[in-house]
This record gives sequence, C-alpha cells and structure tokens, in this order.
Amino acid sequence: MLVSGAGVAGLTCAYWLRAAGHTPVVVERAAPGPQGGYGIDLSGSGYDVAGRMGILDRLAARQLRVDSVALVDAADRITARLDRPLAEKMLRGPYLGLMHSTLEEVLATTVEDTVEIRHRQSIGTLRQNDDDVLVAFADGTRERFDVVVGADGVHSHTRALAFGPEPRWARRLGFSMACYPVPDVAGCTDVRAHYTEPGRQTVLYPTDTVGTSVALFLYRSQRHGSIPRTERVARLRAAYRGAGWHTPELLAHAPAELFLDELTQIELPAWHRGRVVLIGDACGALTLSSAQGASVAMAGGYLLAAALAAHPGAHTDAFAAYQARVRPYVAERQRRARRFTRGLVPATRAGRRAQRVLTRLVLRDAAAPLLRFGFGDVGSILPNPSHYPKERQR
Repeated sequence: MLVSGAGVAGLTCAYWLRAAGHTPVVVERAAPGPQGGYGIDLSGSGYDVAGRMGILDRLAARQLRVDSVALVDAADRITARLDRPLAEKMLRGPYLGLMHSTLEEVLATTVEDTVEIRHRQSIGTLRQNDDDVLVAFADGTRERFDVVVGADGVHSHTRALAFGPEPRWARRLGFSMACYPVPDVAGCTDVRAHYTEPGRQTVLYPTDTVGTSVALFLYRSQRHGSIPRTERVARLRAAYRGAGWHTPELLAHAPAELFLDELTQIELPAWHRGRVVLIGDACGALTLSSAQGASVAMAGGYLLAAALAAHPGAHTDAFAAYQARVRPYVAERQRRARRFTRGLVPATRAGRRAQRVLTRLVLRDAAAPLLRFGFGDVGSILPNPSHYPKERQR
C-alpha cells in the first residue's frame, strides 16, 4: 500500500497499516526533519489514538508553555480568559497543547524502524485498473500498489489526480492565515494571547522551547490563491498596516519566506474512487479555527486501517465503512468551524465590541455546555473509546 504524505494523517495510517500486517510505503515531497508550523490541541479522538500508540507520555513532555488563552487589548490588558479546567470541560476531557511539528516528529520516530518513508519523493501520475494502481513517481520510477492513500493535505496532489482539480472541492472561508517563529515577548510567555481589531487578529503564544514563540495572523481577505513566497511578507504587512499591540514588533521578525494561505475547507461527495482513498485534510480539511484538524487526521488514519483490516481483500467495502464512520463527524466539525471563524474576527468595530461583551459572559464554568456545543469536541469516535489518566497532562 502506498501512502502519499508523511504528515499526521499519513504517519498515523502507516503505523496502523503496519500493525495490521500490511507493508505500507510512505512518500513525502519534503526533506526529513521538522517543517515548522503552528500550535494544535490534541484531544478526543486524536488523544485516544495517541494513547493506543503509546506516545502520550512523549507528547506530554513537550507541551506548549501555555496555561490559558487570553483575549487582550492594545495595552496588554486581559479582557477575557479561557483557563485549562474550563477548556477540559469544553473538550469533554484531557488535551495536549503541542506544536504541529512536534506531533509529526514523534509519529515519525515511532514508525521509522518499521515503515519505509521516502523523502523528497512524490506521485507524478496514477493509472488504475481492477487489480492495482500503477504509480509513476516524480523521479521517473514506476511501481504497482493495491491501494493508494492520499494524505497530502488540503492542497492534495493525489486528490487532484484521482478526483479532479482543487477548485471543484474547495470552500474558501474568506480569511487568510500566516505564521512563523519569533523570540519570546515579555509578559506573553505563559498564555496564548489574541489581539483583535476589525477584520484582523494577531495571536502570540510560546512554544515548548524557552525563547521561542509563534506569531500567527488571521485576517479577512479576498480570494487570492497561492501567493509567491517572495511576495508574502509584503502582503502580510500591508494587511496589518497600522495595527496595534505587539503587531509591529512581530512583523519586524517576519522571515524572508513564510507560510501564508487561505483558510480552506475541502468537501467531496465521496472520499474514495477505485483503489484511491483520501484521509485527513485531503478529504475533509477543517481549517485551523476548528482546533480539531490533527485529532481528526489521526482518527481518519486509524479508522481507515481498521476498516481495511475488517474487510480483507475488499477495499471498496473497507473504504465505504471508513467514510461512513468519519465523514458525518467531519461535516459537523466543518459547519462549526465556519460559524466560529466568522465570530472570531468580527468585520466591524461594533462587532468587536459585541465580541468583548459576549466572551466575558461565556468564558465561565456555567457556560461550558454552550461552549461545547459551539466549539468543543464530541469525544472520541473510535470504537471502545479509551480513558487515560490526567497525570499525562502537564
């Protein structure tokens, strides 16, 4: 079996395929090693999968240095706060705050001795028949596989080859996001701080490494597609011209090339076609604002491998069973993420004032059920959900 993409979904799937007796091969366009990125919350299904893989303790040792989420004004005054106990009530259980790259690194080291991973390699073309898939790789080599798993992200090349070009399946949310590492900022070393102005938000939080934080920018934008790397810094600075708080300082640390992309969800009528099946962001991207992307990616990888094990020699039945279990959950998370994103960055000053009032009212224990309905996890979707002691958390 071929897995395209050595991210969270692909590595998780490869682990469980190998555990079920298959011999997966993973191809990844990027070179080995951390690829940067942003912070994630691992909870619910993702936390459950990590527990079943035996990696919770390794992850817990590398959590972000974040005790709470704080909404701040231009003078650094906290206007509302979400602390860990309330977050656990909202998420219905424990969670781990991690860098996305940390999760990928731990997954990679977990499978490196049992799964073949070919870095700097990618799929060029696919040709299916009733018995297998002929894959021509970018380097000109060819191999046959019984199943191809597309786990190569929101801009999946595997999806484009098997299902058609991205615009057919992409739902743009009207926001762009950029992020990159910056030095720690005094006074912001134990919180994830959100500073919001009409149409744009600046977020700052510490990583697990003392001295390094992440600056994240989320702003309303017109549809723009892929922006050349050399033009991204100028585009970001133009979007934040005149912004307050620590924003100018953070923009001054922008690297020559940075991650900048539109918030995009992927909605497909089916997640499999012939012997090709998609997992993670390739078929159901939730966007960063869902806070569930990594957890759903791990669940998808696990459940696809479980379905293939439950339907040996019947890939069509396995794909259908996997999709039937995961897709309704993803559709609901996408719907919630769209609603949450609109409220996260109000377009007007009046909307910003209303947001301040609302957050003061709902960020309290009594409102936990409301928060859970609007944004929280719905628990693990894995069969026989596990329960892990909270000692594994920081």
